Amino acid sequence: MLRDTGLVTLRKDGTKRSYRADREALGPLADYLQAMWATKLDTLARLAEEVERNGNPS
Repeated sequence: MLRDTGLVTLRKDGTKRSYRADREALGPLADYLQAMWATKLDTLARLAEEVERNGNPS
């Protein structure tokens, strides 16, 4: 559905398929999505560091 609406593009490499968001097509939603992912990735990094230090996340 996202590809059909032009919000993402598809690149095929053998059996692999890579999807990429089209910032221009996403318009004002692009900044919101980028901020959302940045927050999630920050949380993931914090948990990974905690596991490395203590052996388990809290």
